[in-house]
Amino acid sequence: MSSLAGKVAIVIGASRGIGQAIAERLGRDGANVVVTYADNRDQAEAVVAGMQAHGSDAMALPLDLAKLDEIRSLFHNTISHFGRLDILIISGGAPRLVKPLAETTEAEFDAVFTFNAKGNFFALQEAVKHMADGGRIVTFSTPYTVQPQPNLSGIAGSKAAIEAFTFALAKEVGARGIRVNAIMPGPTTTDSFTSMVAAEEQAQLKQLAPLQRLAAPQDMVNAVAFLVSDDASYITGHTLHVTGGFA
Repeated sequence: MSSLAGKVAIVIGASRGIGQAIAERLGRDGANVVVTYADNRDQAEAVVAGMQAHGSDAMALPLDLAKLDEIRSLFHNTISHFGRLDILIISGGAPRLVKPLAETTEAEFDAVFTFNAKGNFFALQEAVKHMADGGRIVTFSTPYTVQPQPNLSGIAGSKAAIEAFTFALAKEVGARGIRVNAIMPGPTTTDSFTSMVAAEEQAQLKQLAPLQRLAAPQDMVNAVAFLVSDDASYITGHTLHVTGGFA
């Protein structure tokens, strides 16, 4: 894969988990990286410090994807500091909603759709306003868009919107050489996943997995690194299934 030297990347939701691992990989590949965080500034600053220690020019900026003014400020501050934008990764997750559709409240619906659907939509909008031609964008979907499960209708619906935005935007900006793709991650052993999913359920998921293991964050990192590289120069408007055969 080609070096990302001289490129500028924003990784939304990069203070921990998959987003952190992605930011660190892009930094190692030569990119300057903006690490966004929702409420844990200290953790984001620690991520940045670690990247800087390995030679990456990184900075941390706050972002609440539910607030349009913060989305606009993120892109404005990135351009002001680095002078350009080449890569956007939207890896942050919405509030977890596991509830029957019939029992979901308006407030719960709004929280999930505001973050996933609205937040992603306007982050994509700001990205293409500021992004250099030849840029690369990667969003994150969920297997539940193709394999719906009980009590996950809110997550599935809001992530389906992200996929639709991704496909439509790929057609809108293709003439500029901007590639827009999505990743569909399988169950991934992040700290948040292992804290929310009981050990028994994790064992069941592992048994169901064709590869007989759950994904590690590095599996998602490798997929993102491929999609933003020149090796994927003719891939756009695509959802890459990194599910280990779950979907």
